[in-house]
Amino acid sequence: MLLKLKEKACLTLAMGTLRLPPQFTFIRPGRMCWVAGWGKTDVKEPASSTLQVVELRVLKPRACSLFPTLDHNLQLCVGHPQSTKSAFKVILRLHTSPETQGGPLLCAGVAQGIVSYGQSNAKPPAVFTRISHYRPWIDEVLNEN
Repeated sequence: MLLKLKEKACLTLAMGTLRLPPQFTFIRPGRMCWVAGWGKTDVKEPASSTLQVVELRVLKPRACSLFPTLDHNLQLCVGHPQSTKSAFKVILRLHTSPETQGGPLLCAGVAQGIVSYGQSNAKPPAVFTRISHYRPWIDEVLNEN
């Protein structure tokens, strides 16, 4: 889903835009990326009131074999299974909705993924939607508006 703002956003040093990847960009396994959001810091905790950032490694698709529907063309497998760090219920706070999932996966300053799903116990790895696959659709929607 793409959201259209009613008013132009006020960009500051603390709030800006993210670059999007070109269509069919491949992020190689082993690459370190970052996820940010107001997510839970523990399964039993409420969403954080402080922006959280975690560094996670992009994995080979077979590392996400516990997710049988993973499609490497559409998704990324992220977060080492032996780590305690994960993207679990990363929350974006929007004016119209207090909790909307979908924090960005940033690799070298480019938004490569969007938090999608993971295990219910919050253990890594997690699955992210691969933004580059959807670039033609994103560009089409943006050009129409």
